[in-house]
Amino acid sequence: MGNHPVVYSLDEVKALAPRAAAVTLGVFDGVHRGHRSIVEELLKAGDHPDIESKYLITFDPHPVVVTQSRKAPKILSTIEERLDLLQQYPLDGVFVVGFDDKIRNTDYRDFIRQYLLEAFDMRSLVLGYDCHFGRNREGGPESVQAEGRRRGFDVKIVPPLLIDGQVASSTYIRSTIIGGDLLLANKLLGHPYSVSGVVERGAGKGGSIGYPTANLRIDHPRKLWPSGGAYAVRVKVDAEVHNGMMNVGTAPTLKGGKPTIEVHIFDFDRDIYGETVISYCLARMRDEVEFSSPAALVEQLGRDRRAALEILTREGDGEGR
Repeated sequence: MGNHPVVYSLDEVKALAPRAAAVTLGVFDGVHRGHRSIVEELLKAGDHPDIESKYLITFDPHPVVVTQSRKAPKILSTIEERLDLLQQYPLDGVFVVGFDDKIRNTDYRDFIRQYLLEAFDMRSLVLGYDCHFGRNREGGPESVQAEGRRRGFDVKIVPPLLIDGQVASSTYIRSTIIGGDLLLANKLLGHPYSVSGVVERGAGKGGSIGYPTANLRIDHPRKLWPSGGAYAVRVKVDAEVHNGMMNVGTAPTLKGGKPTIEVHIFDFDRDIYGETVISYCLARMRDEVEFSSPAALVEQLGRDRRAALEILTREGDGEGR
């Protein structure tokens, strides 16, 4: 597990004083297995005797939000979730580039000069096969390789990763989550799908039936919610990970109203209002349904708890990453 610095400006990069760096860049939405293959190539590049450091550049917000806002997809990971997932890699740092019209309209050769060569003393660049950056997305694999030959840096293009004949891509993973196939989504991600949010006070209806819940306020308007239903989850509170179960939906039996994400943490009684927690979704157990009475709901929640504990025990300790 890494513990690398995260920086947000060229001045902060300069303070890190990178030397002879291998660099990769992209959005890395979801940090899925296709992205992992790119980072693994970056780490391999870092083993070369001429390379002294390894850095990852990610863009936030998702460039499509700026370039075609009406067509912008929901995102698999907020920047906070993305950075949390990237901490598993032994990098020397992550640079979050704020994607705006200035970055959008920067010629890819100027971006390479300013953000890669001058900022990182870059010697090697690792890109995914579908990575394009710069004005009009002209910085694609072939043009970047040509620039590498001209400017004297190595370029490695990582091919698509096929899993069961399907390319592991953020677009495909989004479709599996929307369709409720969390098992396949997690297989493609290589880790449990996660949602993070600030715990806020709800109506207290869960506590009234013996299953108090932490209501997560998801602040990012484009975060993709898991499809409605009950999930077996692990919940990170501060640095500690706890077992639990989560409901996504309107809680129809208790007349909840608007859609919410509620997490019941097993054997936990701390006051965590106002804290940010991360819920890692290990398995989708059932659809959300309206029960005939609160008592029938309580019976089902007992079955859900037993099923969740069985799943969580089978999956072992940790966040499953």
